[in-house]
Amino acid sequence: MEKFHITWHYTNKIVNDLIKINRAKEIVDFSVIPVFIEEEFIHEAMNKMVHYSTKIEGNNLSLKEVIVALESNGDTHERNVLEVRNYYNALVYLNNLSINKTDITENLILKVHNLVIGKSLKYKNSFRDGQNAVFDSVSNAIVYLPPEAKDVKSLIHQMINEYKNNEDIPIPIKAGIFAYQFVTIHPFWDGNGRCARLLANYILKVHKFDLKGFYVLEEVYDKNIKEYYDSLQMGLHHNFYFGRKDADITEWLEYFISTMATTFEFVGSRVKDLYESKKTVVSIIDTMDKRERWVANYIINNGKIRAKDIANHFKVNLDTANNWIKKWLENDFLCRYDNEQKRNIEYILTARYHDFLV
Repeated sequence: MEKFHITWHYTNKIVNDLIKINRAKEIVDFSVIPVFIEEEFIHEAMNKMVHYSTKIEGNNLSLKEVIVALESNGDTHERNVLEVRNYYNALVYLNNLSINKTDITENLILKVHNLVIGKSLKYKNSFRDGQNAVFDSVSNAIVYLPPEAKDVKSLIHQMINEYKNNEDIPIPIKAGIFAYQFVTIHPFWDGNGRCARLLANYILKVHKFDLKGFYVLEEVYDKNIKEYYDSLQMGLHHNFYFGRKDADITEWLEYFISTMATTFEFVGSRVKDLYESKKTVVSIIDTMDKRERWVANYIINNGKIRAKDIANHFKVNLDTANNWIKKWLENDFLCRYDNEQKRNIEYILTARYHDFLV
């Protein structure tokens, strides 16, 4: 049974870029901006993620055409339109899973791939059962020969286990390692690059390295696509068994972390400018999303609220409602009505929200 034996090491560049990432993260995390602007930023970022990630794989729709394709519901057989819609569905699916911090598993990977290739979540998917290869589009020479099909499943499990167990590695580096291993395994006949980018972004989102959903790594990849591919390949032998499985991937991690730092600094600067602008006056009500406004209104009218009240109204399960409540407790939006309650716990608005809204 074949295994990865990859190595990497910290460099001054990686360390400095990790500092930049964390600095930008703090700016975005602690800046209070109106919810309608946050929603605009997220919408813009998702459109760009879909556009640039599919463009990397050869989709020829412009950003404007991608937006039209996503906003229209008309039936189509046009490959490019279907491709961006499929990618968007996978992105939304992972964003929803991130609320509950759902673990990455073999089953989750198969479901993400289902959506990427236009199948339903219930489609019985599997990893490739034969040998595939990546060819140069001009010369038709083999650029990369992935592991044999018999080794794919064990390598996927190794990748997942290492991601879960290496708790002392910074999250951005873990996402970079995962992205390298996934595209190196190349577990499917098609859609490997798209799945790798989706899952790397999912790791960042689950661990709160997503800048509230404002960033787009794929746009930087696309600006110099040769650098992106060269950084992944690192001049190694084209055969998985002759270097890729035992590679020192520091060069790739330098590129991945540098791309994150560039993107994060841009977003951090944008948010800081917005926050400090005298034209932007933010009140508590501006910071509340639709769910929080409903919860606040319910408490004002009923005195208290429970998780099952939220779950019933929004038609979500209790685990999801409790995760929302946990976030609202951390953000000082809600507090417990009675700290001694063990079951059917009731919540009220914190003083600053109550005093402003009532």
